[in-house]
Amino acid sequence: MTRVYLALGTNLGDRILNLTHALTLLPPAVTVLRCSPVYETPPWGYTDQPAFLNMVCEAATALAPLDLLKHLKFLEEKMGRQESVRFGPRLIDLDILFYNDLVFQDERLEIPHPRLAERAFVLVPLADLAPDLAHPVTQQTIQELLNHVERGGITPVTSPDNHPPAQIAEFFQSHSTILDKYQQMPPSHQREWLKYVLEPRKPATRLRRLEKMAAQISGEGK
Repeated sequence: MTRVYLALGTNLGDRILNLTHALTLLPPAVTVLRCSPVYETPPWGYTDQPAFLNMVCEAATALAPLDLLKHLKFLEEKMGRQESVRFGPRLIDLDILFYNDLVFQDERLEIPHPRLAERAFVLVPLADLAPDLAHPVTQQTIQELLNHVERGGITPVTSPDNHPPAQIAEFFQSHSTILDKYQQMPPSHQREWLKYVLEPRKPATRLRRLEKMAAQISGEGK
């Protein structure tokens, strides 16, 4: 298994729901190990659009780099992402930041992500997970890269003790049978379930709803 870091971003529709949905679709091909907090961030590159929610996850996968890219693009399409202008609004964006210490480039993919050092909206959540991680080309740490970018306007949306996307992703990943049945559902049904679970603000209430949902998915709640 290879350690990877993935960036997730969204600025259309229910943004927390979008991030949560993406995390629940990553396994089993990609095992989520840790999640950064979610941050609201100003748009980058093309500014005439809504603010984004961004986060980074540390994960493990047996997929080769191009297979991982194919998997992420498949998930974006499954969730309903449509082509837009460069750096424009999107329902979900899934990017490979690092693939262990691999340096890789072809016409489809470049690792590490080529614009990583310019993007505070990536560096801020990445520094929460791996501030001492060294860029394999420049040898600068993530914290050092972050020290050289403007991070104004980036504000946390979740906290370690109240992080809905991470809580739900962890629950599904620890219940493989439920995860398998959930992933066989149409995406619209998946989103309805997630919307129901995400409604409460308290983690304990969300957990009770997760358990109820799991029982219904498995057929025990009928």
